[in-house]
Amino acid sequence: MKYVSRKYVDLIHAASSKWANWDPPHPIKVGDYGTIDKDTGGFEKEGNIYEYAATAALAANYPPETTAPDDEMVIASETAQKRHFSLGPQVNVSGVAEASIKGEWKFRSGKTGALLVMAKPRSSLMAVNAVLTNLVDLPALKDKYLVTETITCHAYSMYLSNKSEDTISLALLATVPIAVAPLSAGGNIGGGWWRETGAGVFRQGFASPETGADSFTPLFVLKRIRKKSYLSLSHRGMPSDPSDAEIEGDGFYVWEDVETPWQSLDEDGEEETFDAGVSG
Repeated sequence: MKYVSRKYVDLIHAASSKWANWDPPHPIKVGDYGTIDKDTGGFEKEGNIYEYAATAALAANYPPETTAPDDEMVIASETAQKRHFSLGPQVNVSGVAEASIKGEWKFRSGKTGALLVMAKPRSSLMAVNAVLTNLVDLPALKDKYLVTETITCHAYSMYLSNKSEDTISLALLATVPIAVAPLSAGGNIGGGWWRETGAGVFRQGFASPETGADSFTPLFVLKRIRKKSYLSLSHRGMPSDPSDAEIEGDGFYVWEDVETPWQSLDEDGEEETFDAGVSG
């Protein structure tokens, strides 16, 4: 599949309204701004408001806030069905039954499906409304996307099926037997992923939960500034706080979620084309 990363990003975005990072070890930080590569779905950073000279002083007053970690986060496309996790007689790996995270998902035949599992994920997010009015006129941010939240973790597992009827089983082991140690990042026998899967694309990473809590960034949120007209909004849709919008002319600026820059994708990640047809 030529557009494997784009298809994965598209499916996770549809399931969560968040953006997937096809390369979770590659850092993405709150305050990064840039664009999305239309062919790969990857975020292309151009700068960071906490480092950019024109915004650094202001942004320093609103540092990102980090939440307490959850136990796990699972995002699956609608083509992935969660199933009861059971250990068959062929599974004799020590520690699977006691794994802190484990599950089994079945993927539908003829459809491409995506799965993302994160261990101890936690969010870092910025106070968007507090800095909006001071950012709308900056040339560097014109037509750019701003990372307003990141979800980091110490272990992740991601899978993209290949349109076959497929089942994937996963378990995050506290200690990995030497026989399966290569499945963890760098063959670390202190912990890692055990899996049984089919012919799709599988990627994973593991770092010690004590020292690598924020080693990976599998997920993030993008916002963009857009001007809206008063006439396009009902009374209910008007901003309730002046910091939510910068009034200018017959409208105001608001932060909006970034939509995917491609048309609907087929199962191979290609953009679908639609013939308008000729009316009689």
